[in-house]
Amino acid sequence: MSYPAFVDGAPPVVTLKEYDVAPWAGTTCVDRQASGYVVVVMQEPTKVVARIHKDDDETLDKIFRSAHSTHASQGAK
Repeated sequence: MSYPAFVDGAPPVVTLKEYDVAPWAGTTCVDRQASGYVVVVMQEPTKVVARIHKDDDETLDKIFRSAHSTHASQGAK
């Protein structure tokens, strides 16, 4: 799979809209790291191929909070 080229030695910044339509989106997932949200290769979770633009942090925060809440409530059953 061909991922986006690095810019000045760093993963490129993409918006969620760009990520949604990227041909490589199906082999990756979004993860939260200390530096913010990043796109990682599913089989290689430490391989960051892009960073998500900071403008999308609020949307991703809501998605991740909802997922964590759902997971916690399912475990309590």
